Amino acid sequence: MGDPVVWLGGWASGLACWRGTLEALYPRREHTFLDSHAVLEEPGLLALAAKGLPKKGTLVAWSMGSLILHKALAEGTLAPECRLVSASPIFDFCREGGPWPKAALMRMARRLPRERETVLAEFWSLSKGTSPVTQGQESAWVAQSRNYALPALLQGLEFLGNTVIDRAALPANARHLFLASPQDPLAPTPRGVFPGREWVAYARGHLPFLDHPDLLTPWLDGARPAATGVP
Repeated sequence: MGDPVVWLGGWASGLACWRGTLEALYPRREHTFLDSHAVLEEPGLLALAAKGLPKKGTLVAWSMGSLILHKALAEGTLAPECRLVSASPIFDFCREGGPWPKAALMRMARRLPRERETVLAEFWSLSKGTSPVTQGQESAWVAQSRNYALPALLQGLEFLGNTVIDRAALPANARHLFLASPQDPLAPTPRGVFPGREWVAYARGHLPFLDHPDLLTPWLDGARPAATGVP
C-alpha cells in the first residue's frame, strides 16, 4: 500500500465525488477527503487531517482549498510534517489583472439565491475547460454541488474575495509542491512567476490532478516531478 493522501477540495467542489477516479489514477493508496466549506466553518478540521497523516503522506489542497491551506500556513496555525501540494494555487483570487475582479464574485453572490443552477453550471464549465472529464465524472460533480447550502456557498465566495496571502509569508518548505498553470481559467499563475524548484507548471486547465497524474504521482512517492517546459 502506498502512502496516504488527503484531498482538500474547492468552492462547491468536494472531491469525494471523484473517489473512484482518483483511486484509479493514484492506486494502492488510502484516499481521504476533506471539504473546504466544512473547513471554513470549522478551521481545526484542517490541522486534524494533516496531523493524521504520516511524514510520507500528502495533503493535496486544490483551488479554494489551497487558499485555505496558504492562510493556515501563513498564520502559523498549521505546521504539518506531511508533504503538501497546492494544486491550482490561489494567493489572491481577485488580484489586479486577474480574470476574477471582486465585482464578478459579487455578481455571483447576488445571482446565487435565484439562479443557483445557472451559476454553478457556469462555474463548472470554467472548471472543466478542455479537460477530458467523462459524463460520469461531470454528473458526479453536479450531484455533489447540489448538497451545499446557500450560506456555505456565499461564505466561500466571501472568503475568496477577501482573503489575500503574501506568498513570502509561507514558511519555507522543500516538501511543498505548487502545481500551477499560466492558462488556468480560474486561478492562472502569471507567466514568469514560478519562483522556485517546488513550482511545477502544466499547460492549461483547472483540474491538474485529473489531467496530469504523471506530475503528481512522483510527488506522492517522494520524488520531484519532471519539468514540463511550460514557461
